[in-house]
Amino acid sequence: MNHQDEPIPAGEAEAIRKVVGLSLKMLDRGPKPVPRGQHPKAHGMVRAEFVVDPSGLPPECRVGLFAEAKTFPAVVRFSNGAQTDDRKPDVHGMAIKLLGVEGVKLIPEERDATTHDFILIDDPVFFIPDAVVYAPFFEAFAKAKGDVPSTLRSALFLLPKGPRMLAALLSLYYAPRAFKGLGLLTRALSKKPDSPLTSRFWSTTPYRLGPRAVKYSAIPATTEAPPRADSQDLLRLAMKSTLDRGEAVFTFAVQLQADATSTPVEDPTVEWDEKRSKFIPIARLVIPRQEFDTESRRTFCEHLSFTPWHALPEHEPLGGINRTRRAVYQAVSAERHRLNDKPRIEPTLADVEKL
Repeated sequence: MNHQDEPIPAGEAEAIRKVVGLSLKMLDRGPKPVPRGQHPKAHGMVRAEFVVDPSGLPPECRVGLFAEAKTFPAVVRFSNGAQTDDRKPDVHGMAIKLLGVEGVKLIPEERDATTHDFILIDDPVFFIPDAVVYAPFFEAFAKAKGDVPSTLRSALFLLPKGPRMLAALLSLYYAPRAFKGLGLLTRALSKKPDSPLTSRFWSTTPYRLGPRAVKYSAIPATTEAPPRADSQDLLRLAMKSTLDRGEAVFTFAVQLQADATSTPVEDPTVEWDEKRSKFIPIARLVIPRQEFDTESRRTFCEHLSFTPWHALPEHEPLGGINRTRRAVYQAVSAERHRLNDKPRIEPTLADVEKL
């Protein structure tokens, strides 16, 4: 099937410009270094190997990274979506950066970089279908949070911070499609994992795989985590406990698009049914025993940039949310690195080996 047959919503370009502007306004410029706009708290950056075995893929999908059996060095950053206290519910991220990837990349300024990124979270769907719906939601969120002036939010000043923000958001963004999105967002933000190394992660959005569209998932080899520590850094401590003793392994799998209705490209709020299209194992992400909780690792991790557009053309991100990500991630990353007086350069294997 041709994923390009799905229509792009009218007004997408203007909506993306609006989201970029709001994202820059919401960037927290107070702390030094200035943190990421999304997923600011890292539990740790670990070294890994991404061991590709495309034998289970159809021949037409054995392209790019998955053309042949090969092992790529990698670094992996695990993170919280917003919370600084790991005991509180949140959405959580896994960002994988492969190293030593040859070939021209999609971002013109980094066409010769030898990296390739995968961005995943611990929920299978995104809560907003496209940029046109995302723009008014994000504006309402910015007003509810107080990053953009709002008379309504000011009128609710007697409410505690959490209820005030929710009441303002619901009042500012009342639309027929809002309740599904808020429900999905609530579900995504409800996760309280015991360890990032025993959590499953999904790409939520689709990507090209040769002629097909796919989604990705990283599936842990075990769901048995260390005892849960009573600490705001419990996820980092869980990772440390595991990697002090041995390795952690994930199966990296792809899910092929079945059809435009049940597995759409332009609406990532629709979960692709695994009964209609099973995930096919395509690689193993092996995180060996290591000491990752060091100052040099934390500093290196803080200044890394991740985007799904650090990619080969054979794995181009698809859909409106990914097109929005391209503009937002580049703008926010560039501004953050400027404020931190750090060059925005993709790392090499030699850079990582120094850590």
